Amino acid sequence: MFERFRPLFRLVRRIRVPWLLLALACVLTLIDVGIGLWIPLLTRDLIESATGGTVPRGIVISLVAALLIEAGFSAASLYLMARAGEGLTADLRGTVVRHLLRLPMTTHDDRQSGELVSRSMSDTQSVQSLLTEQLISFAAGMVSILGAVAILWFLDWRLTLVLFSAALGAVLLVLPVAARLQIVGRDTQDRLAAFSGRLTSALADIRLVKASCAEGEESRRAEQSIEELRRLGIREARIMAVLGPTVTVGMSGALVVILGYGGARVAAGALTVGTLVAFILYLFQVVLPMIQFTAFVAALNKAAGAAEHLGELLDQDPEDTVATGLDPSAMAHADLEFDAISHRYGTAEVLHDVRLRVPAGRVTALVGPSGGGKTSLLSLVERLYSPSDGTIRLDGVPIGEFALQPWRRRIGYVSQEAPLLAGTVRENVCFGLEPPPDDERLMAALRAARADEFVERLEQGLETDVGERGVKLSGGQRQRLAIARAFLVDPDLLMLDEATANLDAESEAAIRAALADLLRDRTALIVAHRLASVRHADQIAVVEDGTITGTGQHEELLATHATYRRLVAHQDLGVATDDPSASTL
Repeated sequence: MFERFRPLFRLVRRIRVPWLLLALACVLTLIDVGIGLWIPLLTRDLIESATGGTVPRGIVISLVAALLIEAGFSAASLYLMARAGEGLTADLRGTVVRHLLRLPMTTHDDRQSGELVSRSMSDTQSVQSLLTEQLISFAAGMVSILGAVAILWFLDWRLTLVLFSAALGAVLLVLPVAARLQIVGRDTQDRLAAFSGRLTSALADIRLVKASCAEGEESRRAEQSIEELRRLGIREARIMAVLGPTVTVGMSGALVVILGYGGARVAAGALTVGTLVAFILYLFQVVLPMIQFTAFVAALNKAAGAAEHLGELLDQDPEDTVATGLDPSAMAHADLEFDAISHRYGTAEVLHDVRLRVPAGRVTALVGPSGGGKTSLLSLVERLYSPSDGTIRLDGVPIGEFALQPWRRRIGYVSQEAPLLAGTVRENVCFGLEPPPDDERLMAALRAARADEFVERLEQGLETDVGERGVKLSGGQRQRLAIARAFLVDPDLLMLDEATANLDAESEAAIRAALADLLRDRTALIVAHRLASVRHADQIAVVEDGTITGTGQHEELLATHATYRRLVAHQDLGVATDDPSASTL
């Protein structure tokens, strides 16, 4: 039984729980419960005094004061619980988000981003609800039950047995219904996470959805999930429709039993009217906490499930624990070597026995048919993934031994997609740079990337919002911003993955000249399909079916490599300039 709650205990140990606030809230709640247990006794004394024809002023003042003080302590405890809950939620969500951002790419490949977002929001809320609401309410309820039973036993043990039996019967009547509600709630949480993941994915790629005329297909998938949630909602409503009247019947039945048996004892002179009224008031202080116990059990199970999901994520080693912390300062003047590299995505092998030396300060181009594994090689260098077999070395040292973030900060990467985040032009060009560059340096980079003119034409210049994933800019504009960021990074290793694919002919020629300055005396790995752009590279490697089948310069490969010769035959290289600086990207 306790094994199910082990992930919850482990999660609590990982976060900063505001125990002081919770302890203070618990103390105030217990004082509130104590005053609540005193109020029925004051009510009994008031009724018995009124029956005798007099209403002592002290009892009235004491009752009013008790009610006001109880309200004050209740308000204070609720505020402290809410404050502790918000603090706990913020810390837990911060812990989850920081960990998610540091998890390896394999984790993000296997999970939908919407599901991860849902887990970081709803699951953390479930844990917070248990620790700061249900747990204290449960403790207060148990104290209320024990205190009420003790007082009632002192007042009249016979009626106490009847009351407790009636209260227990009411609770037993409610428990099966509440258990069904718990199961439906857990199913709803899981289905909601799945629906959130699918919808987030569809909206993030809405252009693809529209371009593929897949609105109907995505709508059908969404409607299927919505229908499942509707059915679960109806099941929950059906259970609630039974639960409400069941609670009412149980309470009414218990009240009838107390009134019937208590009235008979009052008639027999064994019990006063005031004591009977006190018993009725204590009935609520016994039955309601017992019914709330079902809510606590439901919250406990929900939080246990949420903690299990969160624990699965938090148990995965983040990227930055892999490196031993060596300084990658040698990257600027050391060769990069691929030694028998193989790599798989799941069970699919995309690279096999890749052997290649990338000379320092030289341009190495990767060419070949699409799907051969060129971009995967860049991903391995950037350490988004670790090779399944083999080792990548820098100056003879495995790159996994270098500190991860310093390693990546020395790499400039420009991809064909040139993705942008929602935000301004400035935020995207300066993204991740520490310290952020000043305006003079920023504008110099934009000029070098031939992006300054279109940025200045934007309505708000550098502060223009680019939209989600940069949808307010053209593909060429996004790519020029990515190239401008590469200028700001001033990398030791520059990796270009079809970096000029989205540019018009005029912009491409201008950026080729700009990139020639960036490439000078710098190690570069360039993926290109247009061979004219890399014919003057210092080294060209042909990548086919996940392995390198030939290396050399253009003329050498043209004479000796059949695949390269076939690729050249399909492209018109006669338009390429003979200036190496202009034609090597």
